[in-house]
Amino acid sequence: MKKKKVLTDHKRLGKIFLPPFTHMLGPMQEVSWVKTVLPELLWIALIHDYHGLRKGIELISELGRVARSCLKSKALIIFGAISSFGELDDEQKNSIRNKLTSSGALFLIQKAILPLIAFYPECYLKFLFYHEPSPTDRSKENLERLKSVIDDLYDKTSKRAMMVQATMTWLGFDSGAFKVHKDGTLLANFPEIEKYPLTNLSKKVAASIRAAINMFFIETHYPVHTEWPTYFWNHGLQIDRCYFEDASNG
Repeated sequence: MKKKKVLTDHKRLGKIFLPPFTHMLGPMQEVSWVKTVLPELLWIALIHDYHGLRKGIELISELGRVARSCLKSKALIIFGAISSFGELDDEQKNSIRNKLTSSGALFLIQKAILPLIAFYPECYLKFLFYHEPSPTDRSKENLERLKSVIDDLYDKTSKRAMMVQATMTWLGFDSGAFKVHKDGTLLANFPEIEKYPLTNLSKKVAASIRAAINMFFIETHYPVHTEWPTYFWNHGLQIDRCYFEDASNG
């Protein structure tokens, strides 16, 4: 029996291979880092902040893998953007929560993203909590932590923002939705991003990651009609008008 060549179902653009149908969508549109990407990837930054980079990526990867294992199809959903979790049904959410409870990961994830869920009750990740956050969870300390992490994300070339984008890219690799040619592309040196911004190569890899991040926010991988980014900034005005008004215009 003749073996199917690896990536034969992907479209090659230079050294990057796009999944089936992605290349049929035409040129990718620029996605606003502040208005769209930041709210979608904030949970990743919160987990990094609370658990550190290595443990954080371990937990984030586990959540993505568990979520995919609960799907009723073999769709290559990345589960990096918050809105991707909004596509799950109640049965899938319960299954994810139960599996993460069994592994011990659920509590660790809850601790990290609590400020987000406490102040944003409509967040699509709220299903990871068995109970609604209490009024004490909406503390000044949790709000300041949330704002501090957001502050560090405005500049998408900052260390924290780059680690968040790198994690999103890793989730693309881990899901099988994103592949790169091993030779001649900077993303083939992906592990070098851990040294950012201390080496020239890490800076070049970071630039490639930033250039690729938009592909995770096209219809193939992302529910483009989601209301989460708009809700995030609008609700933020109710939490702290001065801060979020300035932030959303950043």
